[in-house]
Amino acid sequence: MLVVAIIVIMVGIGPRIMIQFQRFLKLTDARDAIQKDARTSLDTINRTLRQGKSSSIVIDQASGQPPYSRVTFTTISDISVTVYQQNKYLYMTRGNTTSVLSRDLRYIAFTFPRSDDPTIVSVSITMERASYEGGTKALELSIEKVRVMN
Repeated sequence: MLVVAIIVIMVGIGPRIMIQFQRFLKLTDARDAIQKDARTSLDTINRTLRQGKSSSIVIDQASGQPPYSRVTFTTISDISVTVYQQNKYLYMTRGNTTSVLSRDLRYIAFTFPRSDDPTIVSVSITMERASYEGGTKALELSIEKVRVMN
């Protein structure tokens, strides 16, 4: 009788444990993916922005997109670069080549944290990815004070 009771309890609890474990795995996978994506995107933006000419930096927005979600500048080798948000995508146009930096973007913002110093640009990014049952996992990262070297 005791064995049957233990089996009934295990059968009753087992599916809930498996569902919780599956949710945990999906949430962990979403978190890891957006962390990697955000770090890679911020690193690329940081390295490219450092090569820009501070006098050429323009922060604005693309039509229909959030404010401060696009930065345009010219590098020291006179290549025009634009980093911008288009819905859930983060694009970088370098010369005539456009590449997708991220497909999980929720919001990006470029600002000048100091009005007296145009060589410092602040970047803030929020990534979001679906996890389970309509839920999402969001991650916000920011780079304070990217120093434009030129």
